[in-house]
Amino acid sequence: MCGRFNIVPDASALIDAFDVLINTLDDYQAPQLNIPPTSPVPIVSSKEGVRSLSAAHWGLIPPWATDTKSAFRMINARAETIAEKASFRVPIVKSRCIVPASGWYEWRKEGDIKQPYYFQTGEILAFAAISVWNKPLSLLSCSILTTQASASAAQVHHRMPVLLGAQNYAQWLDPAGTYTDIKGLLKPYAGNDLSIIKVTTRVNNARYKGHDCIEAI
Repeated sequence: MCGRFNIVPDASALIDAFDVLINTLDDYQAPQLNIPPTSPVPIVSSKEGVRSLSAAHWGLIPPWATDTKSAFRMINARAETIAEKASFRVPIVKSRCIVPASGWYEWRKEGDIKQPYYFQTGEILAFAAISVWNKPLSLLSCSILTTQASASAAQVHHRMPVLLGAQNYAQWLDPAGTYTDIKGLLKPYAGNDLSIIKVTTRVNNARYKGHDCIEAI
């Protein structure tokens, strides 16, 4: 799964990285070093070929929901079964988006310690994601897609976010694309530049936002 991540760049860097033309992320403050589920997160979406940067509630809230109770259970969507799930099978076709990130955290049990590790490539990452507009709540929410971990990532956790290459942004964001068109993108990261470092257990507290969240120990 992907249960915590961070975003170091400011909004202007995200706009440049994803060729955004419309920015409605007015109150975004960088860096966001330890983002927990149900937080507002930046997303990149596209309508009629124009990309926008906006905020969404991290944890999908289906259109029929009347409250946000389901959000924590749907922070992630399994890529392998996403087309089969009632809450996900429409947005995977109609409302795909990207969640920008600098990296993400996973944990491994080491003795009595729940030890966090930080995953990054040194570049701005693009998590494949889906979004849903809930009209009763007037709320946009999103879910990050996960897949089987690559060989290196599996040393810490068996799942990882689906990472999109810049060459695939347009394909992923194209609302005219079918599930068949994008299914091939739902795979483990194949790059050899993924860095995995042990970080402070202060990360375990979702309220902790210190700069040492991303420093090796």
